[in-house]
This record gives sequence, structure tokens and C-alpha cells, in this order.
Amino acid sequence: MPRTTGRTLDLLGLLQTRRDWSGAELCARLGVSARTLRRDVDDLRGLGYGIDSVPGVGGGYRLGIGASVPPLVLSTEEAVAIAVGLRAAASTTVTGIEDAAARALVKLEQSLSAETRERITAVERAVLTLGGSVEPVDLDTVVTIARAIRDARSLRIDYTRHDGEEVRRTIQPHRIVHTGSRWYVVARDADRDAWRTLRLDRLVPRLPLAEPFTPQRIPDDAVREFTSRSISVAPYPHRYRVRMHAPAARVSALFGPEVARVTVLDASSCELEAGAASPEQFALYIGTTGIGFDVLEGDDLRAALTEIGERLLRAALSPRGRASAAPPTP
Repeated sequence: MPRTTGRTLDLLGLLQTRRDWSGAELCARLGVSARTLRRDVDDLRGLGYGIDSVPGVGGGYRLGIGASVPPLVLSTEEAVAIAVGLRAAASTTVTGIEDAAARALVKLEQSLSAETRERITAVERAVLTLGGSVEPVDLDTVVTIARAIRDARSLRIDYTRHDGEEVRRTIQPHRIVHTGSRWYVVARDADRDAWRTLRLDRLVPRLPLAEPFTPQRIPDDAVREFTSRSISVAPYPHRYRVRMHAPAARVSALFGPEVARVTVLDASSCELEAGAASPEQFALYIGTTGIGFDVLEGDDLRAALTEIGERLLRAALSPRGRASAAPPTP
């Protein structure tokens, strides 16, 4: 039966801090002989940890992927971080994950010291989560798509479009994107040979997974850019570009990636591109930021700004006094 000693746990902690360790380094850090080190490694393997031998002068070890989920060695900061993450997951928009997260949190807290539990309790009492109105996403949907991405397998789906029409598609999923309020999958539509951004709350996967495909290597920044444009510009009937007279960081803090695309122009200005249901809607939205801007694209936006500006100016210059009486009823 494998033994668990303080030295064994110290060895595990070292293996978790970096990818590769030479045998000599581990012996020096633990103050043991090479024979004792090999015995401790065998003990950890017996507990379910996948520890790989690293070839080279003197040999070494690497913490791999075990066949089971063995006990973890966590510092106080790591335990608090996991607890906060589990608490957030328990109130997430992903249905089916709440109970699992709550059970994991109970198990974690039972294994911690009183001091660590006190820190976690302090964080939990200080944090308040406001519920949102976003449509929830099913956990099985997230897992199925993630598995299809991992295995590079096509996926047949039923999808509800924004106009309510239900369609059936075969997609080649590339990445799952979470904007903070909604979940999306960036995928190639195999039927139309086009890239799509699909909302997970409108998607139902159909098992089993379909035929394999060769995934394309796309940088994360390109995926973010495509997703942002797909959800902030493409769905709307009107599209506008303006130059904002403020740094991109300040503008991005006002307009999230699901609202607009913000591109740096220089240290004091940036370009904002977004869609809107009407020019009046965008004019009011952009006009209340407190930031100066120039219209780069959108003649109807210029007209809307002129009309709204004249209306506001008339209101500002109107004489002060009591409201006029209501007109007589005929």
C-alpha cells in the first residue's frame, strides 16, 4: 500500500510548481538520496498520480496526467482562489454545474484548516452576485462542444436563429468564447463553407459526434476579433465607425467586446465600430459617454446627431418658468 508522508507531499508540491525536475535537484531540495526519491515517486504513482520519467543526464521527473483524481496539495492562497471560483460557478449561467460546484466546495472546505476556512468565509461574505437575465446554457452542451473541439470532430446541431427559425447544421467547432454575459462557439459551417459565431443557449448538439476534420490553427486574438465583430456589428441593420478622442483603454471600459470593436489609433484616440438598431439609438448611446468623437462612417448617424443636438439645444434655451397649462379639450 502506498505511503503518504510529509516528504511525499513536499515532493508532490515541487512537481506541481514547474514542468520538469532533474533527479539531482529533487534530491537536493528534499535532502534525500536517489534511492529514497525513487521510492517516494513510486508511492505517488501508487496514489494515482501520473509521474513521468524525463530522459537526460541523471534523469528526472515530470508530473503528468494520472488515471484518477488524487488528493491535491494546495497553499492557502490556492485554496481560497479555488473556493472563490467554485462559489462563482455555483451561481453561473451554465445550468447543471451549480450542484457539482456546491458539492466540490463543501468537500474542499472540509479538508482545509480553520485559518483557511476563515479566509474563504471572509471573501464569501464580502462578495454579492447580482442575478442576470441572460439565457442559461446547459452544461452538457458545453462539455459536448469542448469534446468535439478536443477530438476535432464535426458536430450536428439544431440551432434557433435570431428570427426564431430553427435550422439544422453541421459545424466544425474551433473555440468556445465567454463574453461574461453569454457563451458562444466559433465554428466553421461545413454546409456553407463559412465561419459562424453561434450562441450556446440557442444550440442543441445531436450525438454521436460526426466525421473528423482537420482543425485550423487560428491565433486567440483573431478569434476574439472575429467574435467581437460577429456579435457587436454583424447582427444589426446599421453599422457605424467613429473616432473617439480618448485612449482605447478608457473606451473599452465603457464598451465591452459584445457591444463594440475598439481599435487603437494612437496614445490619445481610438476607433470604435458598432452596430445599432437605428441611427438615433447609436447617437444617444455614443453621445452620453462624455467623450468627444468624429463620425468616420454613417451619413444617417450625422443626420441623427444633428436632429438630436438641435432638439437638446432648443430644450436648453427654452425660457424658464412654470409649465404651460394643458390645451383645452375640444
